Amino acid sequence: MRNGIDTEFFVQHIQCTREQKMECLDTVRLLLDIAFTAREFGLLKLEELIQDHVKFSDRFLRKAVNLTIEISKPENIREVLYNYLFTSCYASNQQFLNGVIITETMVAVGQSESLDYIFTYLIPSYFGLDYEGDAIRIYRNYRAGLRKLDAAKAKAEEQ
Repeated sequence: MRNGIDTEFFVQHIQCTREQKMECLDTVRLLLDIAFTAREFGLLKLEELIQDHVKFSDRFLRKAVNLTIEISKPENIREVLYNYLFTSCYASNQQFLNGVIITETMVAVGQSESLDYIFTYLIPSYFGLDYEGDAIRIYRNYRAGLRKLDAAKAKAEEQ
């Protein structure tokens, strides 16, 4: 049993094609924005961030962010989000994988887990050994982009 889920059910529903996993990487990119915003400005800033319904169009993602802001116990957040996964339109394997990635990331963010842990180990583990490198690369590229922005800001402040 995993979070009240039969292991066989979990394994059957999280299996996706390579193309489906690659589409889930778009969610990883959004979760990086959310996680870095939470780390930099705090959880309450996330409420403002997800008001952009064009960028954050996934209702489940917005629900997960709101629950992370409002509920402090990680097991309660996880339980509620998995209930939504089971009772909503998240029935396809790709949607299930996407929902699990959202759920586990938001629980980890709410617990102030290390972003390196979340995006180098936890989230890539849901993509499997064959595809974990794609998820890790997205994280490393995101961090590299932030370092470049920070360097550019520092240089502008010097002048």
